[in-house]
Amino acid sequence: MTARASAPGLSHEREREKRLLAEVSNAVGEVFASVERLPVAMLSIVERVRLAGRALQRADLLGLRPAVADVLARHASFVAGTGVVMAPGALADAPLWIEWFWSSPSSALERLLVDLDPESAEFYDYTTTEWYREPQRTGERHIAGPYVDYICTHKYTFTLSAPLYDRGRFIGVAGADILASEVERLIVPRLAELPRVAALASAGGRVIASNSAQLLPGMILGRGHEGVALRPVAGPGDVPQQQPLPWVLLEGDARVAAAPA
Repeated sequence: MTARASAPGLSHEREREKRLLAEVSNAVGEVFASVERLPVAMLSIVERVRLAGRALQRADLLGLRPAVADVLARHASFVAGTGVVMAPGALADAPLWIEWFWSSPSSALERLLVDLDPESAEFYDYTTTEWYREPQRTGERHIAGPYVDYICTHKYTFTLSAPLYDRGRFIGVAGADILASEVERLIVPRLAELPRVAALASAGGRVIASNSAQLLPGMILGRGHEGVALRPVAGPGDVPQQQPLPWVLLEGDARVAAAPA
């Protein structure tokens, strides 16, 4: 009798866990949908330049600003920055180039300034980053993180990126940064409702958010959380999206209720 009675409750829990993962996946998926408009805007610029009979230059990327401003406006406070990053040699007047912006308190666009001189001690070789390499390698969109972004946000960050192609040639990536704290803000209240220790983790096993002080954001599962045995309860296959995030919801033992004050 007890086992049968528990089955409906367990089913309800699993549905709640799936909905929780779907909620955060949908929120990030909406940003991806906006980011994937940037390649369309980029291709339009490339075609205009081609019709003009000249090579693509940095000044041509000014035409991307309306599309960039639209991404930032659509996802105000959730998206920390967005833009495009060009492949080596894609521009005639710059071997490397980042056209990346964020909104200032005055709502004006501010461009990220980084050192792209290979001879400089401060040279930023973005071609080695996960968010650049993976779209280049796979031809698919990618989400990197959480990682500490020392170049732009200086905080734990996710970078969403999608490849840019011109007639089959890879010419860079379009992307957006989301602060990990914004993802936490979205999901932690829902995790707090779960009766067990729970954590949302990236494909690499890094904690994104949890309802336990033992599982801090950025921690790699399997390190430094002895006594917390976690098992996956919802994953990409439970999210009805064409390209769901490679994130997993894990649960452990029942949490100890706080003593009444």
